Amino acid sequence: MKIRFLLRAMLIGLPLLAGAAAQAASGTFTTLSYNVAGLPQVLSSAAGNRSAATKLISCYVKKFDFVNVQEDFNYHADLYDSCDDHPYRSATSGGAGVGSGLNSLSRFFYDDWDRVSWRNCNGVDCLTPKGFTMARTRLAEGVYVDIYNLHTQAQTASADLVARRKDILQLLAYIESESAGNAVIVMGDTNTRYTRDGDNMWEFLNRGFSDAWVTRVRNGSVPAVGAAALTCDPAVTSPTCEIVDKFMYRGNAHVTLNPSAYNIQTDAKDANGVELSDHRPIAATWSWSTANGLKLSDQFGGPHGTNFNDVNLLPANPAVRQLKIRTGNRVDRVETVLSTGYPLGHGGSGGNEQALTLGNGEYLTSVNLCSGSYQGHTRIFSVNFATNWNRSLSGGTNTSSCTTYAAPSGWAIVGFHGRSVDEVDKLGVVYAPAVSNDSPTVTATRIINKQSGLCMDIDRANTANGTNVMQWTCNGGPNQLWSYDANSGLIRSMQDPHYCLDNSGNYANGANIMIWTCTGNSNQRFNVDPASGRIVMRNYPAQAVDGAGTTPGSNIQTYQYWGGANQLWLANP
Repeated sequence: MKIRFLLRAMLIGLPLLAGAAAQAASGTFTTLSYNVAGLPQVLSSAAGNRSAATKLISCYVKKFDFVNVQEDFNYHADLYDSCDDHPYRSATSGGAGVGSGLNSLSRFFYDDWDRVSWRNCNGVDCLTPKGFTMARTRLAEGVYVDIYNLHTQAQTASADLVARRKDILQLLAYIESESAGNAVIVMGDTNTRYTRDGDNMWEFLNRGFSDAWVTRVRNGSVPAVGAAALTCDPAVTSPTCEIVDKFMYRGNAHVTLNPSAYNIQTDAKDANGVELSDHRPIAATWSWSTANGLKLSDQFGGPHGTNFNDVNLLPANPAVRQLKIRTGNRVDRVETVLSTGYPLGHGGSGGNEQALTLGNGEYLTSVNLCSGSYQGHTRIFSVNFATNWNRSLSGGTNTSSCTTYAAPSGWAIVGFHGRSVDEVDKLGVVYAPAVSNDSPTVTATRIINKQSGLCMDIDRANTANGTNVMQWTCNGGPNQLWSYDANSGLIRSMQDPHYCLDNSGNYANGANIMIWTCTGNSNQRFNVDPASGRIVMRNYPAQAVDGAGTTPGSNIQTYQYWGGANQLWLANP
């Protein structure tokens, strides 16, 4: 471990900068989603010669910044080689029967590309591996949006609806894992309608997503399930028509996304006025902005491991009290511990742990990262953190491929974003205005059900992903102590604050409450109202935390709020 004291004595007593003037970033970009009807000519339901139409589509899509296409099967060369000049384009996965037909064309750099097939299908949809893709898209320095493309199960027979619902849930589970804490846009051919009984696009809404069509055209009013279909026959004649091609989106604590324009395009035609596809493309213009109190660096490393992003985990005015690293030949883990006591850690348990406890007025100013190849994967081989007191903490093995991220003047490194599993594969840092780190840690409280008088309890004090949370006789044990942060919406276990309350990713009545490693996803974000005693899901407040029984061992779940005493909770230190 290298911990250097050079200028500390000179700096002691100087006032800590409360944070430089915030300089939020902003911008705009355009997107297009287009089912290009690229099945072989003899199988296509679209009018006209498919090769000739696809060549015209190649020119049509040029004016958009990011384009997702579906059914890009047998005329892929016509799409890419005729007219289009996007610098970043996905490689085809093959023609019909071999590939998914999903491709992305972008004027922004993207990486961490992934292509996933559906686990469920029915009938003719099983003849080719449909699914979804993900592109982590860099809009500006440290500004990322995960853009997904999808094409779900078609048709409306009972078996089709079952498969399509499972498709949507598979995608959402992937987003919760691989886009945890990230801003996201999902655009493609969903084959769904809000009004259709048997479809489940509302699962997106429950998880904090919005629909650009609902936002821009319907002023936020979501069509009711079972209501009359909002279709236009024989063709789409107005934006008020609901179509199966959709834009879903969410921001995060760093990036706000807003669809400033949405349109169902009617000009994608040939010289004779014939539509270029049997789907009309949908377009959106997006404005984005970053939060005043957060900045992110770019990321450095490789595309392996699982995504993480600390921005949704941060309390207001975060300050680091301790830095921990685990290193050997490579970097196994990095972690900051905030002044609240909340840890933000990523990676595994290998290597040797080193720690640097920061003094009052000390904060992290920079990190040097070096990467290399191990077992065919690019990983972070070394880290070297520095503070404003000229102290450092470093470990790992230096390589020739390195970069340095330095906080803007008056700002500090408070957390991370990147990819990891048992080691750190990719790393970037989260900056916030430098503030004092001498504030006391948060006060741990018991959460007591008003009806039963029992405490919220981690079963057998087992802090591990998936451990059940139940009601038990209040005994003062650490497994009955919790901390709620109103900024993030997280309810952390104070037995081990790496773990948070989680609704198991289920937004239906009876969803089980458990603990899981804190990610900041919608399934871990709650609103706690001390005055009424209600604890509800932040993005779906109709679902309240509910005590299911009055005896020790009774479960805790979520259920539609109805005002019963079993849905009210008291906080008691």
